[in-house]
Amino acid sequence: MDTGVILRIFLLVAVFILLFLPTVWAIRDIAYRSFLSLKSKVVWFAIVTLLPPLGAFVYLAVGRPRVGIEAEEPEDQDEDAELSAE
Repeated sequence: MDTGVILRIFLLVAVFILLFLPTVWAIRDIAYRSFLSLKSKVVWFAIVTLLPPLGAFVYLAVGRPRVGIEAEEPEDQDEDAELSAE
């Protein structure tokens, strides 16, 4: 076999793997992460599996639930409540 053919096959396999790694990761993330509803989990699973690798990138950008972004109360409100109680 020619070295050029082997290199082309290697590059095709590498591109294939690099394109589908985000899809595999997104499917795993969807399976283990909790969502607000089962319906949203199923919809994201369908998007990721039916549109690889585009669905995985959309899931990463839009659909992945954010942890720790919940609205926290500012500490100033606690101090104001203590002052008004006195």
